[in-house]
Amino acid sequence: MLWMIKFGITAVVAIAALRLGANYDLHTVVTTTDSQNHAVAAKYLNGSTHNTVLVGSSLTFRLFENYFRSDDVENLSLAGGSPATGLAIVAGAATPKLVLVETNILNRVLDESFITRLNDRSSSAFQPVRSAAAYYETLMHPPLKKEQVRSVVDRLIAQPPSDVVDSDLVQFAIKDAAALPPIDAVRRGLSDIRKYKALLESRGVKVLLFHMPYSLQYEATPYATFSTQMASEAFPNPDSWLPINVDPSQLRWTDGVHLDERSAAMVARAIEKSIENSVPGGFPRTAR
Repeated sequence: MLWMIKFGITAVVAIAALRLGANYDLHTVVTTTDSQNHAVAAKYLNGSTHNTVLVGSSLTFRLFENYFRSDDVENLSLAGGSPATGLAIVAGAATPKLVLVETNILNRVLDESFITRLNDRSSSAFQPVRSAAAYYETLMHPPLKKEQVRSVVDRLIAQPPSDVVDSDLVQFAIKDAAALPPIDAVRRGLSDIRKYKALLESRGVKVLLFHMPYSLQYEATPYATFSTQMASEAFPNPDSWLPINVDPSQLRWTDGVHLDERSAAMVARAIEKSIENSVPGGFPRTAR
């Protein structure tokens, strides 16, 4: 009851501020990386059933759920996070049927503090503020129906690829990837993935690994080649991997690393098709 009172008061204040404060930026409340990741994880944990779940970093975060034709895909990827953190969240919730694990960034270890804060939801002082802001955003921009979104995504994919690239960001990313990732951190990341993969599989979950496509220039960097090699050596069985078959000439990246919207939609559809072709029974679904 106390929380609801706080929410009501905060909602009134927040909405008034959003309407009256010309310099008030909603995104400072709800789209900081930590708040964004908290919202993604909380949304997942609030679900009672799960079917297909993606875990990974900001690379996979860009594969918005509406890009998929299926209603049964949830994206638990965390910006700036590791696949191990996503796997830990999955392992602590209702068991899904299929988990897809991004393996591009392996040197980020399990974020135990994030898991702790997520489990202790009452400790977040900004929970009412975030809830009020989320309510306001939904009120102002009601979600489209799946059929409407699908047609929008279809039109997006039908467009020609964009040639708008920030060359400064590309060069920064390439320069940053000139060094190898810390070997100990990579081994720790792989160990965590292996541990949670085995745990989930013991519960009957199908777990597959996948590699998000980079630009050719970034794919050739020491960071990317070493990470890809380490992942391949750690999981040598081809059956452990979900192939992503998409025409690379059609893909574009904002910085050589992160896909633009059209490319992300294309990769999402390619993942969906690969599941239908590679996984027995195709997309696992909940009875409706």
